[in-house]
Amino acid sequence: MELSSEELAFFKDIFAEPSSECQLNEQKHQLSVQTTIPSNLKKVLGNSKLTLLAEISHYQLWFPVSLSISSQGEFLPELGIPEIIDVQGHQRSWRVTTLDNVSLINLCQNKEVEILSLSGTGVTFKAKGISKDVHALGNSALEMRLPDHESVKLAIDPVRSDDDIVAAKFKNIEQGRESLRKFLYHSHKKQYSDLYQDIIL
Repeated sequence: MELSSEELAFFKDIFAEPSSECQLNEQKHQLSVQTTIPSNLKKVLGNSKLTLLAEISHYQLWFPVSLSISSQGEFLPELGIPEIIDVQGHQRSWRVTTLDNVSLINLCQNKEVEILSLSGTGVTFKAKGISKDVHALGNSALEMRLPDHESVKLAIDPVRSDDDIVAAKFKNIEQGRESLRKFLYHSHKKQYSDLYQDIIL
C-alpha cells in the first residue's frame, strides 16, 4: 500500500509526540505504526488499510485498524482481531496445539478428523487411512467447529503428508477468518497470560 505525501504528513503529525515505549516489569514493550503490510499477511488481514503492530516477546500481533469520523469530526480508530506471528526461527503464523472444544468434520463422510495444530493460515491433522490420496482432501467439504458453537466452512490445500499426518493451508476460509482469528487470539492470551498481564489490548 502506498500512501500519498499528505497522508504521510498526517500520520507524522498524529504520532509526533515522544515514543510510546513503556517499561513494564522490566521488559520493554513497543507499539509502532506500519504503512506497509508484509506480503505474507496481506491475504490474512484482508482489506485493512492500516495496521497496528504490537510486539510481545517473540510474537508480533498485527491488528487491522479502521478509522471512522465522529459527528464532531474526530477520528475514531477501531482495532480488529490480530493475526499472531511467531518470529522465533521462521516467521510464521502462531500455532495452537491444545485444542479443547475444536473439531474438524469431513462433511462428505460425516466423520470427525483429529486436529493436531491450528493457525490462521493452516491446519495439521490426523487422517487415518486417507493420506495416500491426500490431494482428494482439497475437494472435500470441511467444517471446523470452534468453541461458542461457531462453525466455519473451509477448503484446504494439502501441502505434505507423513504416514497419517496431513499439513494443509487454507485456500478458502473468508467467511470464518474473523472467528478463527478471534479463537487463536484468545488461546494465545490464555497460554501466555504472563506476557499480557500488564498490557491492555
